[in-house]
Amino acid sequence: MKDKWDLRFKNLALFISHWSKDPSTQVGCIAVKDRRVIATGYNGFPVGISDDKRDYEDREIKLKKTIHAEKNMIYNACRHGQSLEGSTVYISGLPTCEECWKGLVQVGVTRVVMPEVETAKEEWIEGCKKAVEYMEEAGVEVYQYNPWQFGWELLKTELPEESRKIKLDGK
Repeated sequence: MKDKWDLRFKNLALFISHWSKDPSTQVGCIAVKDRRVIATGYNGFPVGISDDKRDYEDREIKLKKTIHAEKNMIYNACRHGQSLEGSTVYISGLPTCEECWKGLVQVGVTRVVMPEVETAKEEWIEGCKKAVEYMEEAGVEVYQYNPWQFGWELLKTELPEESRKIKLDGK
């Protein structure tokens, strides 16, 4: 993390991931501009679609109905007339996939803070690597964090003393 605000917003994305009703995968996403949260999203079914527990237990139905957290955040911003141009997006749970990166680039996100690609399921890693490659090609700064490293605790808002000695991002 670059600073305590990155840690705070990453943890807020983690908190929002718990709004997902999916018992096996919970992903949260927030967009921030000028240290203000401007949009939120989590993985789940579209507005107005029944989110019966049985649909989450049937993988085929779940995959057909589920909107990824990043896309849900974009749709929520659109519903409320909120531009995401120049924002930073914080994601918890899973790194951006080979589909969601396109939306983040298209709406003008300039920075993405997400879990390391290697934390994804093996069958998703290649697509997530491509997502990072394409976002960087489009000029989006991508910062990957290890979700099992320091600062992952939900209520923690300050970086541990030992981490302040670590030079992040070469600065």
